[in-house]
Amino acid sequence: MNDTLLKFLLLFLLSGACLANDRYLTLYSGVYTDDRLGDVLLSKPVDQLDSYLAVMAWSKAYQFQSTKHQWELEAQLGKHYRGQSHLELNLLAIYRWQKTPWDNILKTSFAIGDGLSYASDVPPLEAASHTNTGAARLLNYIMFEMTAAPPQAKDWAMVVRVHHRSGVDGLFNDVKGGSNVIAIGLKFRYD
Repeated sequence: MNDTLLKFLLLFLLSGACLANDRYLTLYSGVYTDDRLGDVLLSKPVDQLDSYLAVMAWSKAYQFQSTKHQWELEAQLGKHYRGQSHLELNLLAIYRWQKTPWDNILKTSFAIGDGLSYASDVPPLEAASHTNTGAARLLNYIMFEMTAAPPQAKDWAMVVRVHHRSGVDGLFNDVKGGSNVIAIGLKFRYD
């Protein structure tokens, strides 16, 4: 693993441990698909491969003038299994819209994040993908997330997340295309 990325992750985690409140641990797992991100987001039928990802993510929220939205920094450590066996490290910034008109019925938030994704090996399914040109260890990372919880839940929520790696049409290592994991999990708030 790149020493610079590892040092950055450790610095991020240590700095987050020194700050109070609004810290989160998210655990999620999902199934791999190399279908295009647009197809996944539009709920078109996607081809799921026999490959899975389990992720532990630590994040720190930064609130501003409004409680309707917040910015977060997140570090993730993921392990691919079955169809792939590499580790994945992701560092990203997240924007979260966290107040909805129906919060008194179902407390909901929506988030989008962007950052970097580093794989311990070139992911073999990305290299073999029918939608990709090229594959690399370092790519862009994007996430889309929705959380939901009963109104009385203060420190946890269910999570649905799209976990996406891509070359941003050749911007990263001349890779065109990417991969997606459609995941579910739980998010916990801790102090």
